[in-house]
Amino acid sequence: MQKKLFFVLCIGVLLWGCKNKNQSVAEAEKPNTKKEDTTKVEKVEVDDFGIPVDSTGVEEYRVKRNESLYRILDKFNFTPAEIYTVTQQAQSIVDLKAMKPGQKYRAYASSDSSNSISQLVWQPNPIDYVVFDWAQDSLDIYKASRPLTSRTVTASGKINNSLFQTISEIGASQLLAHKMAEIFAWQINFFGLREGDKFKVLYNKRYIDGNFYGIGEVLAAKFMHRGETYQAYYFSNGEFEGYFDEKGNSVQKALLKAPFEFSQRISSRFSHNRYHPILKRRMPHHGVDYAAPYGTPVLAVGDGTVTEAQYRGANGNIIKITHNSTYRTAYLHLKGFASGIHSGARVEQGEIIGFVGNTGRSTGTHLDYRLYKNDRPVNPLSVELPSSESVPDSLMTEFRLVRDSLIDRMNNDLQQQPSITHRQEESVTMHSASKK
Repeated sequence: MQKKLFFVLCIGVLLWGCKNKNQSVAEAEKPNTKKEDTTKVEKVEVDDFGIPVDSTGVEEYRVKRNESLYRILDKFNFTPAEIYTVTQQAQSIVDLKAMKPGQKYRAYASSDSSNSISQLVWQPNPIDYVVFDWAQDSLDIYKASRPLTSRTVTASGKINNSLFQTISEIGASQLLAHKMAEIFAWQINFFGLREGDKFKVLYNKRYIDGNFYGIGEVLAAKFMHRGETYQAYYFSNGEFEGYFDEKGNSVQKALLKAPFEFSQRISSRFSHNRYHPILKRRMPHHGVDYAAPYGTPVLAVGDGTVTEAQYRGANGNIIKITHNSTYRTAYLHLKGFASGIHSGARVEQGEIIGFVGNTGRSTGTHLDYRLYKNDRPVNPLSVELPSSESVPDSLMTEFRLVRDSLIDRMNNDLQQQPSITHRQEESVTMHSASKK
């Protein structure tokens, strides 16, 4: 009886184990009916200015003549009080006077039905832009810049007529010719080039969204003129910069900031719209007036050739000096000329050329001093003039490394792929720093 009972129990345990095993296998083979999360995160489309445009209407405009930020906002139904608030906030961030006819701006329609705008983007130039953002609880105004890339390339040519014509024939920008003429202005007379003169240049071409934007720095240049070879290499360590020959000597010469041995009081500054005390109307004054005492010696600000020394109407006694193919100067209302000063005379920097007077259309004793760069008047007080300093001994090792690298790159006819420039890095930083 006991054996029979033990046998029954063993059979029961065996059957129970098989059942559990079959149940586990069935559960393991049972398809997973749990619903998977198939929700996808929608990618928000943004434009070149980082603004979502999926469900927003965008309209492109250009600033019209006499149109200001006030008039633009008024066109989009802002109240005078709202426009005043926007203008006050914007003045601490951007120069609203820089808004000029022809500049682009775009308006983004608000997602609600208020017939208003949520953002306004103003583009003062192809790189920089300003965003007015009403999409959040409060107005956010910030400046930013579009990515600017550069490609380092070489160009070379043989002169048949002029540098500018040759540059055009090889398909390069006229800006490149201007930059080369400015670099070598103190060594080469670009109006006296000979057929057969040669050049080679290493420089940066700039792009926005893959489209050519302009010329960047000329990194190195070599010009063969009348049997002589002129070289220029750009070197900068952050504090000291300029163009230097293979030995580290500056290829440029400095101009004096003012045509006097001692400082003189400025009585009238450079202006495009100055009120004329005699003619009683507003007109350009493309010079700086120095109220120096009568008879004060006037100095040539740089080496050059006198192209005019005579009495000429409203200018009075005037002297003009051509320093090179880039710079020339003029000295007006002089009392008279120094000995030996006449058209065609060569002068040196610091040489006395005349004396302060009160001739021509003048209300008092003064010198009207004018500076021209590429035949355009520039402000002598603010223009950045070239330096004549050579590379100091402490930087010569660093300069030689840069020079040799530039020579290798120029000789290899470098055609690099676009690379991010410092300008783009700075613009990204400016965007994040300016946006509140």
